[in-house]
Amino acid sequence: MKKYSALYFSVGLVVILALIILVFGVFFLNEKDPRETFNTYYLRFSQVSTLVLDDPVKVNGVRLGKVEAIELSGHRVVVTIRLRTDVKIPKDSEIRVQNIGIMGERQIGMILGDSTDYFTPGDTITGQFDAGIAEAIGLAGEVCDSTKVLLESVKQALNQTIVNPEFQERFKTLLVKAEKLEDRLMLMLNTTDPQLKKSLEGLNQVTVKVNDLIDGVKTPIDNMFANTDKVMGNANNLIGELEGVTKHLDELINKVQTKLDSKDNTAGLLLNDRALHDDIVKTVQSADSLFRIILQDGLDVNVDIF
Repeated sequence: MKKYSALYFSVGLVVILALIILVFGVFFLNEKDPRETFNTYYLRFSQVSTLVLDDPVKVNGVRLGKVEAIELSGHRVVVTIRLRTDVKIPKDSEIRVQNIGIMGERQIGMILGDSTDYFTPGDTITGQFDAGIAEAIGLAGEVCDSTKVLLESVKQALNQTIVNPEFQERFKTLLVKAEKLEDRLMLMLNTTDPQLKKSLEGLNQVTVKVNDLIDGVKTPIDNMFANTDKVMGNANNLIGELEGVTKHLDELINKVQTKLDSKDNTAGLLLNDRALHDDIVKTVQSADSLFRIILQDGLDVNVDIF
């Protein structure tokens, strides 16, 4: 009886140990700590690419949560995450879907901000998406397709130009004409080259003579300008003297005018006496008439003697 009791006790102990090992194994494999508690947040992204369930949620590089669910909501993707309760998310934090492996593995990465306002559990937070290997491979496929189209276009263009026999004949004709034109240009250059050299030599000689002429007349021109300065000085003195003479003439004219306007002299009396002026005018007119008669009829002189 004691043997069976010891056996049952051993079996029960093994079962209990197995259950304990199983529970701790499950928590270990799922990277869970039974003592930890979590809060739920909802993240909105334009796309999540290869993000899947149970992918890690890292805060400043430390794994503190995981992805619980991924759902399409309208034109956006809502990712449900579980985050440890001791982690608070400031409202100026940066949240991204990040690429972490060459096979397209993803994670949720958070860079906590410095704001004192925090999101509460259950809030919906808008995040950003970072392109990774999968997007690069997809873009490479698009590039390959575009390259194929480009190569087909180049091939078609070559078939219509270089490969086309008609184009080859035209190109050969063009080359022959170009060679003929080159020969004519070389002949023209060889013909005109001596004349150009002779003209350049003559131009150099003329340039030397002109320089010598300029050097020869430079001194007389400088002297001429120096004499011109002296003449200008004399002209200024002459103008000053003429201005003095003009002033004296003005004074003399004013004195003469004053004398003529005065009645104290003969000229003044003659100019200011109107009656005398009229008599003189009549006398002159009578003398003029008498002189005209004498010129026309002659002078008739009658002499009476006693």
